[in-house]
Amino acid sequence: MKISISPKANPNYLAKVVKLTNLRPHPNADRLQITTIDGNNVITGLNAQVGDLYVYFPLESAINKEYLAHGNSFEDKTLNDNKEVKGFFHKTGRVRACRLRSIPSEGYIAPVDSIYQWLNNGFTFSDDDIGKEFDTIGDIKICEKYVSVTQRQKSEKVNKNQKKIVREPKVCENQFRFHLSTNQLKKEIYKVNPEDYISITKKLHGTSWVAAKLLCNKRLTWFEKLLKRVGIKIQDTHYDLLWASRRVLKNGFLEVGNKDHYYSYDLWEDIAKSLESSIQDSISLYGEAVGYTKTGGYIQDKYDYGCKPGTFKTYIYRITTTTPSGNVYEFSHNQVKEYCERYGLTMVPELYYGKAKDLYPEIPTDNHWHQNFLDKLMENYLEKDCNICSNKVPDEGICLRRDIFDIDVYKLKSFKFFEYETKQLDKGVVDMETEESVEDA
Repeated sequence: MKISISPKANPNYLAKVVKLTNLRPHPNADRLQITTIDGNNVITGLNAQVGDLYVYFPLESAINKEYLAHGNSFEDKTLNDNKEVKGFFHKTGRVRACRLRSIPSEGYIAPVDSIYQWLNNGFTFSDDDIGKEFDTIGDIKICEKYVSVTQRQKSEKVNKNQKKIVREPKVCENQFRFHLSTNQLKKEIYKVNPEDYISITKKLHGTSWVAAKLLCNKRLTWFEKLLKRVGIKIQDTHYDLLWASRRVLKNGFLEVGNKDHYYSYDLWEDIAKSLESSIQDSISLYGEAVGYTKTGGYIQDKYDYGCKPGTFKTYIYRITTTTPSGNVYEFSHNQVKEYCERYGLTMVPELYYGKAKDLYPEIPTDNHWHQNFLDKLMENYLEKDCNICSNKVPDEGICLRRDIFDIDVYKLKSFKFFEYETKQLDKGVVDMETEESVEDA
């Protein structure tokens, strides 16, 4: 058996083999210790020793329930192998954001022996596995991104219905691209170099959208189809408006009345049509919608962003242009800003642009610069309340983009926001974007 990453795994929710190197006492509890993994502080017990091999599970990953039951880890004793022993995991197996004696814990670690005992088949991690991420051991899924039961059921229903329908595509091949997934900056901080030009923007808590004018197939009349069939050249493509959520292209087929969403109206259609006059042929806009739906509900619970009920705002953070042959070119940060200014659009709030080293010139670039830089970012930008919202809610965090030839963006979220998100999930609150996809976050 070997560890591996499954084809559709989300990179932000993978387990990782780690060797403990930086254990330190918990300041408020004699029986607890703290370790740091990929920039995340994790609280564990006194059994952990420096040099021990452990597996780290990140926040909001869902751990294999059979493994948790074997370790008697559920708070509901009836779910454990030993019905007399109680753990602390919710029945979903989620790794929740929590504070233990006032100190945040940003994940969960387990000794590798607990996995060996559960599998009971001779499997062991090798020294070569240290530092590797995975979600699968052999053919056994050990963890994945947490997905609510309601969300999974809706996704399965949509997928089942779509398989029964033969659809004629509207968008031409190799024209449309969905949003990119953004990795956690804490894991990837070593990729940011002092000389890099970077932008730091506020991460908004809304729902992702795409609005684009790309090459599409035209709906031909019966006569045009006849002419085309006998070899007469007919203009059968044109630039047309497309709209999408993070993972669903809403109007990607030629059928009249095609609706790929769960709601009484299509917020993403409203967004695209409100921006249509500002989208030039071949341009794709990527952004975040915040505030309310037109029916009055929050796009994200309590996150009003200064909008009046029934209204929303759109912010743009990425723009591309796509050639007829399907080649995609990214706009730089400043090009995004210039396009937004030219066409009266709103870019996500910019907090900094320039060389990374110039943001904190007091940090020496030749002495643990990456960790010191990350620490400064967390100190200056995280654990704050949202200064745009009228309601008191935690700010989500920031995005950092390296301004290189290709797009390279990372997210850094505050623990206050993780706590808020955990409480929302505990209450069964599922937002629009989460319901739209089981593959991303």
